Amino acid sequence: MNRQAPTGRAVHLAKENYSAHRSEGLICLAYSAPGCVTVRRLACRPSWRDESRSVRTFILFLCVGLLAMTGCASSSSVSRQPGALPDGFPNHSLREVLSALPAYPRELDRVYVEAQIAISSPEQSGRFTAKISYHRPDSMIARIGFPLGIEGARVLMAGDSAYVYDRIKKVLYTGSPERIAAVLPQAVAGTQLMEIATGFLTPDASRSWSLSSDSLFYFLHSEDETIRYLIDPSLWRVVGYRIRDTLGTIVEQRTYMDFDLINNVLIPRRMVFSRPQEDTRLSMAIRRIDMDPIRLTFDLDVKEGVERIYLGE
Repeated sequence: MNRQAPTGRAVHLAKENYSAHRSEGLICLAYSAPGCVTVRRLACRPSWRDESRSVRTFILFLCVGLLAMTGCASSSSVSRQPGALPDGFPNHSLREVLSALPAYPRELDRVYVEAQIAISSPEQSGRFTAKISYHRPDSMIARIGFPLGIEGARVLMAGDSAYVYDRIKKVLYTGSPERIAAVLPQAVAGTQLMEIATGFLTPDASRSWSLSSDSLFYFLHSEDETIRYLIDPSLWRVVGYRIRDTLGTIVEQRTYMDFDLINNVLIPRRMVFSRPQEDTRLSMAIRRIDMDPIRLTFDLDVKEGVERIYLGE
């Protein structure tokens, strides 16, 4: 069975109607060379208050998941454009499809990432940047910035402790990730943020799955029809993930687009995470990744006079 993704295959997601995400303008790309930051000016800039609230929502996206956070893109990448489907499609067995999906790669154990984030929810909408340093399994800091280079917050996770430094309000929150997420509401993600950001999702082999296909994709459905994986066999990657409740209502869905081959690791350049019942959507567009950073710093750099609030374990 051919597990190699041929050069040149961008994910076509018409069947999932994901083109609507792009037309809504949720993803703002800003490309830069290493060490150079370029931000596209928005036609209508949100107020500082709206930006701060949006940053707070993204902080919670980070805090709920102690074990991970990263992204994908690089100055040395190979874009995947439309290409041929592998030999055997659409007749691969369930076992062959499951074995073709790659495990989380060691190359992403220690990374530095720069990403453009867009958040839309009933409470707030906004765009900002995130500079993320990650060291597996449980050390991560995200520096969250507003337009014009103003840093609004830092989020640090180390072991079983989390720190949220709101540089605008001059407040430092400390506690466990779970406690911070409980006290500061509106968390928009689950507990496996590494998999959410990079798309290295692995279906639980102990569960019963049914396999089907159309002209482009494989579909994996759980026995109770609450979980579905959309798999692109030309990439052998999960490009869509959906959870429904027992009534059939969509609870959560993720989309992975614009895959690049970066240091021999195939990673999506863009990700969209949504919870339709909450009318909440988060988009991430990656500008840069360094898979072999010389030095990762995890310093909150808390200034004097900052109020400290302990939220508990």
